[in-house]
Parts: sequence; C-alpha cells; structure tokens
Amino acid sequence: MKDTREKVRNNNETSGVYHTGADTQVLLVTVSAAVFALAALFAPWVSLPALRYTKYGQKFTLWKLPRLLEGVNFLTEDSSEFTMEPLAGEAVSRIMTGIYVIWAVAIIGILLWLGFSVYAYRKKGRAIGLGRVAFLWGILFSGGMCVAVYMANSVVNAGLGRDNSFVNVSIQSYIQLTPWCYGMLFLSIILFFGQKRLLDTEKEYSAETYMIRSQKKDEKISRRTLVAIALILVCIPLMILFGIFFLNDRSYYFISVCIIVLSMLPFVMVFEDRKPQARELLIIAVLAAIAVAGRAAFFMLPQFKPVTAVVIIAGVSFGAEAGFLTGAVAGFASNMFFGQGPWTPWQMFAWGIIGFLAGLLFRGNRRKWKNNRVVLCVFGGIASLLIYGLIMDTASVTMYSSEFNMDSFLAMYASGLPFNLIHAVSTVFFLSVLGRPMFRKLDRIKRKYGILEP
Repeated sequence: MKDTREKVRNNNETSGVYHTGADTQVLLVTVSAAVFALAALFAPWVSLPALRYTKYGQKFTLWKLPRLLEGVNFLTEDSSEFTMEPLAGEAVSRIMTGIYVIWAVAIIGILLWLGFSVYAYRKKGRAIGLGRVAFLWGILFSGGMCVAVYMANSVVNAGLGRDNSFVNVSIQSYIQLTPWCYGMLFLSIILFFGQKRLLDTEKEYSAETYMIRSQKKDEKISRRTLVAIALILVCIPLMILFGIFFLNDRSYYFISVCIIVLSMLPFVMVFEDRKPQARELLIIAVLAAIAVAGRAAFFMLPQFKPVTAVVIIAGVSFGAEAGFLTGAVAGFASNMFFGQGPWTPWQMFAWGIIGFLAGLLFRGNRRKWKNNRVVLCVFGGIASLLIYGLIMDTASVTMYSSEFNMDSFLAMYASGLPFNLIHAVSTVFFLSVLGRPMFRKLDRIKRKYGILEP
C-alpha cells in the first residue's frame, strides 16, 4: 500500500495533476453512520397507532419515550374503545428500566457512529475494525428495540386480557416501531458484511488516467447513470408505494427525505475521483431556489409555473443526476410554502425524472441541443403533459379515490387534462424565454470554474 501511494505521488508530481478524492464507497459508509447518529437523536422510533386521530402525540423519539406511558394510560382511561386499567406500578417500573437501557445504548451508539464516520472519511481502510464494531452496535441496538417493544406489548396485552400471539405483539399491537428501526437493522447488516470492500479504496491512479477520465466525452452511459436509473425506476417508486400501503400515506416527510437521500447518491458519484467544491453544490442549490422562487412568484396562476423549465435547464447543463436532484429538492422546498402532504413525494419524483430525462436525452451534443430552442420546447411541453401530468393524476387517484379501477383513472386524467395543458404551455413559454440566457450564464460558470461537468 505504501508503494502504491508513492507511485501515485510520483505520477502526480510528474504531470502536475493531483488526484485528491473521496471515493463514493467511503461516502456511502460515512453518510450511513452519520444518519444513524442523527436518527438516534431526532427520529421518531416508537408510535401508538391507536392515537392517530386524537389530539395526543402519536410518535415518540428515544428521548421522549416516558411519554409513551402517558399515551398508554390515555388509551386505557379515556377511550371508550379500551377497557384496560391504567398500568400498575410494577409494569411502569419494568418499562422505564427498559427505557433507561435504551438511552444508554443509544448514547454509546451515537459516539461510535460519529467517531467512525470521521475516522473512515480520513483513514478509509484503517477504519474497518471500528466500523465492524459500530455497525454491529447498530444491529444490536435496532434488534434490542424490537425486543423492548415486544416486552412492552406483552405487559399491555396482559392488562387487557389479550393473548400474546405474534399478531397481537406485532401487526395489531398498541406499541409499534417506525420504519427507522427496521431501516437501521437492514442497513447495518449490509454494511457490517460489506464495509471491507467499501472502505478498501486504495487504487493506483496515474495522472494520465485521471485526465482521460476527466475529459472524456459522453459517448456511453456511465456507471453512475446506470445507478441513477436503477434508483429512479425501482427504489424511489417502491419507497412511494411503501409510504402509501404500509405507512397509510401519512409519513410523507419521511418518504420525501428518503427520496432526497436516494437522489443524492448518483449525484455524489460525480465526485468519485476528486473532492467536491462548495461552489459545485451551491449551483444546484441556486437552481432549486430559482425554481422555488418562480413557483411562488406565479402562485396566482394555477399550473403556470417555471419549475419544470428550470429543472430541464439544470439537467441539460449539468447532467441527468444534477437534474433529478434539482427537481426533487425544488418540489420538497417549494411545498414549504404551498403545503406539504401526500402529494409531495409524487411531485418530487415527477420533477426529478423530468430533469433526469433531460440530462439523459440531451447528453450527446449539449451545445447543439441548447441552441435548438424548438427541440427543447417540444421536449418540455411533452414532459409536462405526459410525465408530470400523468404521474400527478395517478397520485390524485391514490389519494382521493377509495377504489382503484380504470374508470376512476380515466375520470381523473380527463379532469386534469386542462391543467396539464396549461402546465405544458407555461413550460414551453419559460424555456423559450429563459433557455438561452440561462444556458449562457451556466456555461460561463462551468468554463470559469470547471464545475459539474456531466
């Protein structure tokens, strides 16, 4: 390994080109560890589904678990549906002891995950030992949460006179775990066994190879684009369906954050061979902010918004991955003003996939397509009408219709056609007006700073 580093240093000094990079594999592991720590601090881990339509809080973080006992007593005392007496002192004491143990384990886990994320980013392969401990702790922690909730449900069922069957302590239990616990368990198992390959990223890069990789044309679909296609066509739709059928279409904040995280993965792969610069991330934030501001500025005109046009410009200028990320972030951020709801993940996906397709379809000769206003406007109109319109009409059926059949879908598509036509016209208008000026400005930024080459 020392000989490899020496050879890389000699090659870099000879050519004057220095390879300093944070490998994508390392970023996946370090970001996962950091997410574990943040989830232990702020994520809701336990829920009482029976309180869903009451004024009492339904979900609890690890640090508010004592309130869970108040919630159980609220169910048993004040609701006519339940006849259980308030939990006895011994039962409360047993559950509180379990909560104290959970707190201690969580604190140790937070220190392990944060320490490992920093150490792995700086030392890479040297952090494998600490990583095995950190992710083993994640397996034990999430598994321990499952055991703790099982025991708490056993106490509640005993008071209710219910049988402690598998269904009564899991699917139909009064105390349940949120997807955070199961997600940590699944990811911990994967990273525990796969982190050696992810962290062992010592490769022999010559300066010539790096220059060729940096300057090559878009002649074929890259590996990161294939990863993005898999995420967009498989993982993100499955995440939306998971929110609809398993989370009752109510955990839209959680689903939206998951979509943003998934859309960031292929974008992060752009920086596999070098360190990301703040200005490269800032340009995506600025484009998303322009889309949000444009949507807010035309709030009085239904569907007449420049969001789709800005997302297409981002995809054509900076590539498919940047286009999808811009669309997803713009959809989530703009709904902070227009209202979040079950429609948010659908909007994020619709705008994101339009930006992704723009970057994918116009990848061959970008300069030619940027100057061809007619082709760009035709793509924008079709994308607004057939992609965004159909996706959002489908979302409306899932949100507002109790029955899923062809008649309900056709009725929704027919009623949404006028709005989709307005959206298509607005996209064509904004692309014709904003396209060339924004492309000139973005090209100038790319040439001046050499950032975000697709």
